[in-house]
Amino acid sequence: MELNLNKFRSQLKSANLAARTVLQAVFGSGKPADRVLSAWLRENRQCGSRDRQFIGEAVYAMLRYWGLLRKFLPAERLVEIERGEIRLARLELDALLFAALYLDYRNLPAADAIARELGFPWPKPDREARNQLLARAGALGKIFGVDAVFADGDLLPQWIATHLPEGLDRERFLADLAARPPMWLRMQTAETDHLVADLSAAGLSVSRHGKIADAVAVTGRVNLFTLDAFRNGLFEVQDLASQCIGLAAAPKSGERWLDACAGAGGKTLQLAALMNRTGTVVATDIRSYKLDDLRTRARRAGFPNIRTREWDGKPYQGKQAARFDGVLVDAPCSCSGVWRRNPDGRWTLKAEELTDITRVQFEVLTAAAPAVKPGGVLIYATCSLFPEENGGVLERFLAAHPEYTLEDFPNPLTGEPTGGTLQVFSYDGDCDSMFVARMRRQEALEDAAL
Repeated sequence: MELNLNKFRSQLKSANLAARTVLQAVFGSGKPADRVLSAWLRENRQCGSRDRQFIGEAVYAMLRYWGLLRKFLPAERLVEIERGEIRLARLELDALLFAALYLDYRNLPAADAIARELGFPWPKPDREARNQLLARAGALGKIFGVDAVFADGDLLPQWIATHLPEGLDRERFLADLAARPPMWLRMQTAETDHLVADLSAAGLSVSRHGKIADAVAVTGRVNLFTLDAFRNGLFEVQDLASQCIGLAAAPKSGERWLDACAGAGGKTLQLAALMNRTGTVVATDIRSYKLDDLRTRARRAGFPNIRTREWDGKPYQGKQAARFDGVLVDAPCSCSGVWRRNPDGRWTLKAEELTDITRVQFEVLTAAAPAVKPGGVLIYATCSLFPEENGGVLERFLAAHPEYTLEDFPNPLTGEPTGGTLQVFSYDGDCDSMFVARMRRQEALEDAAL
């Protein structure tokens, strides 16, 4: 389908303005790109659905491939941008958007239209190259007159390489970082076949996971939140790796569970569903406004077994201790496991922040652990790739708390035993990366703090 050039010029102008706003906020203040872009779109309601789609596509392509795009910039421009000073002329930023869309290689008509507007020839990459992304980057370099060497490692800041875990398939991991992730849903209805049929009828391509019965991946340009199935609480958006955390917890019907760092409550809802809407899941967070989202989601799906309350982060003690059959600590983290979905995080995280992050993780895990009954389960989870946030925090906690031991659970993606800990990488299921550990508290109550 040919583009309407007049309309496309308007879309490009809007994308340019949005990109400028996002770059300034991300690099200048470290604000999350998704929130900045959402706010910009709310303020610019003249942008229709197709405009919004193109703007999001272009902005996220720019962030996803920033490590390659930055090599096209003069040194002084790059320094300015990465400290939040966006002094690019409109044509300069249009050129970056063209390069981002070309690297993304999905909306080529838009990339071609920008190239023609700017008077650029169409790039000619080496079609025999093993890595076509890098070949496209090289072809762009010739157009921009830049003599640079491109590598897949450019998709991450250099300091991160030394923090990646052993056993990571680096080539597959970097290939995933260069690609958009799919949208995973968790079905929360017994009539899953009917829901799959309804999603397909709405125009979505639906793929069920081979091992996790309630997990489906969907693709297609359909607004999920307008569907009756969503309004009726029949599904929630929840990544496949995130669903593995609830399955590692494996709560039983009638139990009492605490989701200590619930946030918007995706895992709270999963726990409540796994308990067949019986028992109780108490969701807490130090950010009380986050729990408002959970309350809305719980009402929409009609969950009777979810309670919410604010938690100040102080240790559970006295009458508040030893009251739960299970406690989930989905700890605040670097979010390095969701960089496919939030590529701006690759460029805003600083190495020195990891020390503070791991300190907070240990403190939160230590504070929540006394809430577990003797014989109960403690789950520690992050959406991080970094060993210091995962095994490092876990080993330190176990050394300080001998009343807890690791407990084996099956890998939800394969059924294989885990030995008590599981690191999910993106290529394990075309998903985010997550870490989860399952611990059991011994039956005898020996914790002196209680």
